[in-house]
Amino acid sequence: MATYVVGTVLAIGLFFALRHVYNNFRTGHNDCCGSESSGCGCGCSGCHSAKH
Repeated sequence: MATYVVGTVLAIGLFFALRHVYNNFRTGHNDCCGSESSGCGCGCSGCHSAKH
């Protein structure tokens, strides 16, 4: 029974992770720099001010 519970929790977590990745791809956003179109190209540490 515990296997089903753990499997369900993992499946739900995977669903939300894939949904997040798909939404980022669809909108052109990036978790690191805020937006692919911002022309950041500076790595994660210097791009947080470019977030929307």
